[in-house]
Amino acid sequence: MASVTVHSLSLFHLCKRSFLQHVVPSSSSTPNLSAVAALRVVGVKVSRYGSASGDDPDSLRRPVVSPVVEEEVISMHGEEEPEEEAEFVDWEDQILEETVPLAGFARMLLHSGEYDVGDRLTPEHEKTVLEKLLIYHPESEWKIGCGIDYIKVDLHPEFLDSRCLFIVRKDGESIDFSFWKCIKGLIRKKYPIYADSFILRHFRRKRQMDE
Repeated sequence: MASVTVHSLSLFHLCKRSFLQHVVPSSSSTPNLSAVAALRVVGVKVSRYGSASGDDPDSLRRPVVSPVVEEEVISMHGEEEPEEEAEFVDWEDQILEETVPLAGFARMLLHSGEYDVGDRLTPEHEKTVLEKLLIYHPESEWKIGCGIDYIKVDLHPEFLDSRCLFIVRKDGESIDFSFWKCIKGLIRKKYPIYADSFILRHFRRKRQMDE
C-alpha cells in the first residue's frame, strides 16, 4: 500500500511540473483556468490511494449508494420480479358452459321425437338425468321417495299439451319434476355467490310448472 502511495505522489508531482512549464511560463502570465481544473481532477484521481496533507479524505471517497436508492433504481429499470397477476375467471361464461348443454340435453329428451309419451329413457340417458340433473332438484329426496324404478317422458298432469320428465317409484307411483329447477339448483349449489344474479339475468319467467 505504501509503494502505491509513493508512486501516486510521484505521478502527481510530475503532472504538476508539466503544468507549471506549459501553463504558467512566467509569474506575470495569468493561469489557464481550464488547466487548473484539469490539475484538480488529476489530484482527485491520485488521492484515491492516499491523500496529501491538507486534503479532506472524506471529500475524496467514492460515494456510497444506499440500499434504498439501489432498490429504487432497480424498480425504475424494471428489473424487479413482476408480481403474479390474479387469475381472472369469468364465472358467467363458466356457468353457461356447464348449464347450456344440460338444458339442451333435457329438451332433446322431451321434444326431439326420440321418445313418445310414456316411453322409458334408455339406461344411458337415465344415468345422465340422475347424475347431472335430478340430484340438484330442491325436492329431490321427496321426489325419489321409496326409490326410483325408472325415468320416463310423459304429459304434465296439469298442462296436457306439455311434456315433462317423470320419476316412476318402486311402489309404482309416478311423479313429475322440472329440469329447470334441477339446473337452477345446480347453479345455487356450485356457484352460490353468483347464482341469484345469473338466474335473474338468464332465466325468463316460465309457466308455473317450470318454476
